Amino acid sequence: MNAWGRCLARWSVAGLLCVGAAACAPLDAARGRFAAQVVTYPAPAEEIVAADYRVEVNGRPVDVYRAESQYFDKKYYFASFDFSGDVTVRVTSTQSLARVKILPERFGIQPTAEGPNALSFSARQPFRIAIKRDGRNSPLLLFGNPLETNLPQPGDTNVVYFGPGVHKPVKVRLTDNQTLYLAGGAVVKGCVEARGTNITVRGRGILDGNDYPHLKGPAGFMLNFAGCRNLVVRDVIVRGPWTWAVVPAGCDGVLIDNVKICGSRVLNDDGIDVVNSRDVTVRNCFIRTQDDCIAVKGLDGWGRKPCEKMVIESCEFWTDRANIFRVGYECEAAEMSGLVARDIDVLHYSMNYRPPEAFWCNTVFFLQPSGDMPMRDLRFENIRIHADEYQAVLVLAKPMVCGVGGRKYATAGRLSACMFKDIEVTGNAERFGGEMCVVGADEQRNVEDVTFENVRRFGCPVSEKSAAVTVGAHTRNIRFISK
Repeated sequence: MNAWGRCLARWSVAGLLCVGAAACAPLDAARGRFAAQVVTYPAPAEEIVAADYRVEVNGRPVDVYRAESQYFDKKYYFASFDFSGDVTVRVTSTQSLARVKILPERFGIQPTAEGPNALSFSARQPFRIAIKRDGRNSPLLLFGNPLETNLPQPGDTNVVYFGPGVHKPVKVRLTDNQTLYLAGGAVVKGCVEARGTNITVRGRGILDGNDYPHLKGPAGFMLNFAGCRNLVVRDVIVRGPWTWAVVPAGCDGVLIDNVKICGSRVLNDDGIDVVNSRDVTVRNCFIRTQDDCIAVKGLDGWGRKPCEKMVIESCEFWTDRANIFRVGYECEAAEMSGLVARDIDVLHYSMNYRPPEAFWCNTVFFLQPSGDMPMRDLRFENIRIHADEYQAVLVLAKPMVCGVGGRKYATAGRLSACMFKDIEVTGNAERFGGEMCVVGADEQRNVEDVTFENVRRFGCPVSEKSAAVTVGAHTRNIRFISK
């Protein structure tokens, strides 16, 4: 009997159905649904479990953690669990949920009210959502993860293991072939510094920076990966970074998957900064920051190594004061090229509006090559922006004279071959604005071959004649295509 036959026979004896040789799950025949598995992780005793919300999954409690923000009512919350099959999630709140909004819509979460302070919903696929009872005041971020597999164990060779509880290592250093594992229920206070090949950081635990003031942590970045090859970062939660959170610098072959960044505690807390690295994939990540969610940079010390072959997909982004995507500014790289961003939900953009002519403009998409660096072959596709009560700049493609390491460049850069396709803005149209500005610096440092295809603001297709669209000097072949 082959593997499939053995699996089917095994489940048949138990009156269950196997759906695959490699992954068998019991079926609730009465309901025609796959029976659920739920894994929860109790918070450490030293953590104050948040009382503003209570979360249950199939009747099992899920502990809720608190995160800090500089803005709105200064706090928000998050909770995380693992599951497979069909589950029912119940959320209760100390405040009314009568005006609750759940973002993004992509996960198809349809809540049912259970009184003024409670709701429930069903899920059968992993999700990352914000449950907002009062706009940006005290939302609950809820992460439903797939089940964890191939768990490392304490004492495994080349494994640095942190089990449930609070740990204060200050700095965790990793090198070739090592795995850092943060078990569910672990809160690890400090940072990670890694250099080498085949390094992995994983687990359902929390890497916590709350104890450190702005720019005064034990290392430059929370997760500082320098010159790594074949690097994997998956599943961990990063809370309260003191500066940039996840930084692969001078790296080749990077996967960042299902990482959740709960920032906005301090200034300069970029989410993921790709620095002089190539072959980088970021997927299934939720990022809330004060500063840029995704930045691509060239910094001193990496021999002008290009930033190239980058894929960012199936993510949710929220910035309070800066940019969703910022490509450029620091441009100590031979070039920045080959970026694909697709299937992204922008839950919130900057609350701090600045017009396109402002040097520190805040945007959804900011492309700003400097230092004579070429930037080319960037593609943004299938991206959904939720407009709220704040005004915003949608696109700014503008070579600029910026700086790096405290010094100013002498010239702007060059920008070419960019595509914005299937970009949809929905929500509150009252103040959004949504400026789209394309302008070059001079004839040598221009912008050319930029296409906007099926870009829609509140159902209206955008063309070169639309309000708040500017195609300025030193540009060539800027196209608008509507379906």
